[in-house]
Amino acid sequence: MINQDFDVLKNWMFGSLASLLDGKSPNPKLEVLKMSIGEPQLPPPSFIRHKFDHFFDDWGKYPPSEPIPKLKDAIKTYLSKRFPGSTKLINFDKNILPVPGTREALHLIGLISKNKNKKNPLAILTNPFYHAWKAGAIQSESKILWLNAKQENSYIPNVENLKTETLKSTTIMYLCFPSNPHGALASMNYLKKAVNLAKKYDFILAIDECYIDIYRTYLPKPIGILDALIEMQSNLDNLIIFNSLSKRSNVPGLRAGFILGDEKVISVYKLLVSNGASPVPIPVQNIAASLYEDETHNFETCLHYDRNFKIAQNLLKESYPNLIIPKAGFYLWLPVKDDLKVTVDLWTDYSVRVMPGTFMAENVSGENPCKGFLRIALVHKEDMVVEALQRMSDYFKKINHA
Repeated sequence: MINQDFDVLKNWMFGSLASLLDGKSPNPKLEVLKMSIGEPQLPPPSFIRHKFDHFFDDWGKYPPSEPIPKLKDAIKTYLSKRFPGSTKLINFDKNILPVPGTREALHLIGLISKNKNKKNPLAILTNPFYHAWKAGAIQSESKILWLNAKQENSYIPNVENLKTETLKSTTIMYLCFPSNPHGALASMNYLKKAVNLAKKYDFILAIDECYIDIYRTYLPKPIGILDALIEMQSNLDNLIIFNSLSKRSNVPGLRAGFILGDEKVISVYKLLVSNGASPVPIPVQNIAASLYEDETHNFETCLHYDRNFKIAQNLLKESYPNLIIPKAGFYLWLPVKDDLKVTVDLWTDYSVRVMPGTFMAENVSGENPCKGFLRIALVHKEDMVVEALQRMSDYFKKINHA
């Protein structure tokens, strides 16, 4: 009666973490500090507080599948500043749709990519992965081919060595830059290569850019796929880009963002929304517009993460004198000898909850690219980050001196 293809989604990282810590109590003398989830802890920008009242009457209207004019203009403004020259590539009536965050959109694009004309269809996924990509691969009815992103390849999945037969069978490829959890950035040449493969072998290239606006303020902003298209003088064919306000604007509960790409894919997505998926309510679209128009709050958010990484560098310098600060994102990707053991120790002895890398990736040919790492979300206010990292520092000093 039930489609069992989705049973594999039950084995996800937060469920695995809960099972690992089941029956193990945190240190009762210490407050529990949860550093395991990448949920922004800064408050939403204060200027949107009263906008919910301003657009109150619009809750009484069915939302359209298309962006309202205000949101369309705001996205155009945002893109023109963030990716100069990109608006020349875009038909704002045909290439863009609002989405309720990117999670739903990422898996529905997988459904759209389903291609009965491809022999032995494949969905290519970055490993470690986001569960919505895996859901999309299932929806595409394709076998998953995992590409490991690991330290040896600078956390960039290798698309250079894919065989011709593999590429001919590919229905969709999911890439994410800046990457989660490493904060790795793709080069211009890499992005161009991925674009050319998608166009040559006629598959959907799904680029998850939900961390594109979380960057170190003392470095250049991360480039996106639109930058590559501008330099290539190419077009949006075969591409879908995912953009969300959750991280950029500290509003994960707002569920607002947009997808941008191939007109053919966008038109089918619009059909799905009109017939059974989630349109974005008009008040939410209006508030999203005001967030996309404003850059100040986003820059202040990035400054906050800069400070948190500086705290990490200072507090962990004895155990990690060469600690790598990622160029983007808000995760500390920390190498350890045994990530499962360290996770349990930090929980039971120091009441700090972290995510072991082992749970973030699939085992591919006997290798888990995330084994031996911890993902630590530096999303909290400075006092909590200081407390959590001080406890971790004490733990690492203890085990290193044992």
